[in-house]
Amino acid sequence: MTGLAPSARVDGAFAAGRVHRVAVPGGDLVAEVAGTGPAIILLHGWTLDRRQWRGQAPLADRFTLVAVDRRGFGESTAPADLADEPADVARVAAALGLARYHLVGLSQGGKVALAHAATRPAGLARMVVIGAPIDAEIPVPPETVPAAAMAALARAGKLAEMRQLWLAHPLTAGRPEVRAAMAAMLVRYDGRDLVTPGRPLTVTLDDVRRITVKATALAGADDTPWRRAVVDALGEAGLATGLIRGGGHLAPLDAPAATNAAIMAALA
Repeated sequence: MTGLAPSARVDGAFAAGRVHRVAVPGGDLVAEVAGTGPAIILLHGWTLDRRQWRGQAPLADRFTLVAVDRRGFGESTAPADLADEPADVARVAAALGLARYHLVGLSQGGKVALAHAATRPAGLARMVVIGAPIDAEIPVPPETVPAAAMAALARAGKLAEMRQLWLAHPLTAGRPEVRAAMAAMLVRYDGRDLVTPGRPLTVTLDDVRRITVKATALAGADDTPWRRAVVDALGEAGLATGLIRGGGHLAPLDAPAATNAAIMAALA
């Protein structure tokens, strides 16, 4: 069952954001809407929430921004289930009455975006992924994510230690103000997707080749070698590609102006 209900204004992504709760299987998702024009649904990265997109607020002058707290994150109550997240995109679009929409996802949110686009939804116009992972043999070793150690800490109730472990990882590196924003988002992250992970989501290059809309794969120029190699692989599978100057893995946070320019170019 899907539906839409208003929610009280909370600490969110945009100063003038309108916050809604979208009913989905298992609970609800928080969707924050700001701006006017063609809609962009924004999917944040792992351990983050919709506040990740604060640097994209200037895009609200040209687009309707829809920043979503994904399952298991932020203020959404729906349990973690990566396999159901591509369908959640369609549920959010339907609840908000978006007949056409663009889709932008960072990291794990980018993987969800790729999977959603591969289903060839009628409403999807264009798509951008930033630092997205895929399930494919890449001639560069992937970075190691301490998910098992973080899960053990979450199960033990040692959330402060779990958050500090993640803040020490190269994928979360950035300027001091970026790390401060990351730390603020991690206060809402309780590791529930690690303790009760739900089903996994697999996205292969064959899935990517089924994408028929105009799609662009980006990464920060200073992202990890594996994430940049994934961009190359996505380019070979048919996506447009590019690097965001001055950006690391969290390019929307540490290089917002360059990220916004890249998004606008991809959606033009």
